[in-house]
Amino acid sequence: MNPRKITIIYPFAYGYIDLVVKELKSHSNITVTEIKTDTIKYQYPNPFAKTWNGITKLFGKNIKKEYFRNQILGQVREKQDITFIIRPDLFDVSLLEKLKKKTENFIAYYYDSCKKYPKQVDLIPFFDEIYSYENEDIEKYNFIETSNFIYDESIVTEDIRYDIFNISSYDSRIDEINRIANALSDAGLKIYFILFYFKKLSFPNLISVTEYLSLKETKKLISESRSMLDVQRIDQNGLSFRTFESLGYRKKLITTNKMVREYDFYHPNNILVINSNKIDTNEIKDFLRLPYVEIPQDILKKYNLKSFTEKIFKI
Repeated sequence: MNPRKITIIYPFAYGYIDLVVKELKSHSNITVTEIKTDTIKYQYPNPFAKTWNGITKLFGKNIKKEYFRNQILGQVREKQDITFIIRPDLFDVSLLEKLKKKTENFIAYYYDSCKKYPKQVDLIPFFDEIYSYENEDIEKYNFIETSNFIYDESIVTEDIRYDIFNISSYDSRIDEINRIANALSDAGLKIYFILFYFKKLSFPNLISVTEYLSLKETKKLISESRSMLDVQRIDQNGLSFRTFESLGYRKKLITTNKMVREYDFYHPNNILVINSNKIDTNEIKDFLRLPYVEIPQDILKKYNLKSFTEKIFKI
């Protein structure tokens, strides 16, 4: 029996999708083609070429886009059983059309809401299946429900150094994250909040970094923390990877996303939903004192990496 051919095309995703690729490659009957779009970078051979590309854009031709398209198509030489794309809104329609002709099943994972990336709505007809963890989009566009996943459940017990750990990128949540950090610190809680941006920033209770932390580095900090903080994006209702890291590592979670209460793994001893505009630090301290309640394995199994890949790739 010939191995199934699966192509996964995705942008930078903090290492999470790399784990999906690794899981698929563990199956001897699957051949995986992995294309990371963030690594495809066109280099102008000289200053004139850059100027010329600017001129040709006026006539509908773009050297950089053609290079990007050719690099992807050049790696998909044979007909695929499944082509799985994250963030297809980053692609030209012509590229999607060619990729669709090269696969039996054309699948997209809308990693963000259609409110955030409206172009995703226009691309719906291209795909045989579209997965999403945004309930509003699932109901409105008939997407297939999925979630992020537990990718690791093994963690070395370290001496606890911090009450609450958070890692976030600098974005529209910054005022909210800063407000929470200040309130927690003023209340005497030991926090370790990392803020990523491409240049150094200055906030009294946030640690500014200019390089992404690896999952290994993040795991070490989680192991040294009593709990984790998750701050919901304005345009997101689905659960972030922070939720599933807390589940896998058996760490308490403090979150602004009230949707977490709707899930079968929710337990008030383990997860506290807060209102960032009315932070009750005494409630948080009481929550941290509660014993962690183990969630049954049959529930956790539904959200692990293996279940995620089995569902989407029909393994």
